[in-house]
Amino acid sequence: MPTQTDATRAPQTVAPHGPEKQHQLFVPDDPLIWFDDARRTSPVLWHPETASWYITRFDDVWRLLLDDRLGARSPEPFLRELAEPQRAAARPFVEFLSRWPMFLDPPRHTVIRKVMRPAFTPDEVSRVAGIVQDSISPAHDGAAGADLVQTLFRPACRTALSALLGISAADFPRLVDWSERLMEFVGRGSIDLALVDEAEKALDELTDLTRRTLAAGGSPLAASVGRAVDAGVVGLADAVAIYAQIVTGALEPTVAVLAVAVEALGGGPAHVHGYRTDPDGFVTEAVRLATPFHLAPRRAARDLDVRGKRIPAGDRVVLVLVAANRDPERFPEPLSFRWDRTGAHVAFGRGRHACLGARVAHHTIRPVLDAYVSRFRLAPPPVAVRWSIGMGMRTPLGITTRITV
Repeated sequence: MPTQTDATRAPQTVAPHGPEKQHQLFVPDDPLIWFDDARRTSPVLWHPETASWYITRFDDVWRLLLDDRLGARSPEPFLRELAEPQRAAARPFVEFLSRWPMFLDPPRHTVIRKVMRPAFTPDEVSRVAGIVQDSISPAHDGAAGADLVQTLFRPACRTALSALLGISAADFPRLVDWSERLMEFVGRGSIDLALVDEAEKALDELTDLTRRTLAAGGSPLAASVGRAVDAGVVGLADAVAIYAQIVTGALEPTVAVLAVAVEALGGGPAHVHGYRTDPDGFVTEAVRLATPFHLAPRRAARDLDVRGKRIPAGDRVVLVLVAANRDPERFPEPLSFRWDRTGAHVAFGRGRHACLGARVAHHTIRPVLDAYVSRFRLAPPPVAVRWSIGMGMRTPLGITTRITV
């Protein structure tokens, strides 16, 4: 069963800056504990080291996800933190990132979402789920020592995304590699100019693959985006951004949810019964506990007040989804896996930036868990999960079953 240490450490405070902003030192050792501490002690927290407000209570996050005073977070401030010539070198990649749907506001955001919607119809979701189910090899029997991330979860998720994007299985690993290289480049606090050529090559290759994929029209998404490019509704650069965001936003987060789910299934027959009797509730609880993307960064378009704190227009506001989903006021015993919970979570966001791929993720997870559970006569064994938990997301590094004979 997924658990989290109960150890807590209160953030340290230093002298406030101005009458309305309280400074607290960052505690990076365990971001989840830090977020929980903030929710308990300073639910509207100004953090000077990241120049951001952190909002951590469920009710506040739930409401602010729909508040039109918060706009999408632009990656542009990253440039201001760089010195020349790093700024000039990084600009093409920041401009690429700024085209991602998550960084857009209406009306452009509305146009992009409309172009993407054919990928997420019920018929398309069912098609992708069927391809995932057919791809799972019965040869994988969960033998002791097998890494479920590498042998089952990531291959299944890659199959789902290949089908959704209309990209061949042979090309998909390169798409992942190029997207990750570009994200790593843009996310640096300083730029190694020696990496610029490599990043430019990755972007060129990603653009070429996207162009060929749209021309082939091998999926409803590829066909829809291709038509939009041909009609001038979106540009090729927008199409590349759509593909890159779907890859980075769906692959590892879905693997993380699967990791939490199999960790719970290893809790014994009662958990297996819970999955078999209420698979939707079980998967929903796994998504809540995983909350793979911890943060929803926003920008205050206008002044707003939250719990008596004034947030000026232009400030960065971070809605901490993982803290909201661990809020005991919303979810009693929040670190316990309970598939019978009622009420929505915020792991997929809400409002205009709600995750379009939530249904695809859910229908990818189900056939994988069905196949996994069916391989054991009684119940799956406990698993050992090695997690990488950062400020922005959590990722399973490996999952090993522990089978006793």
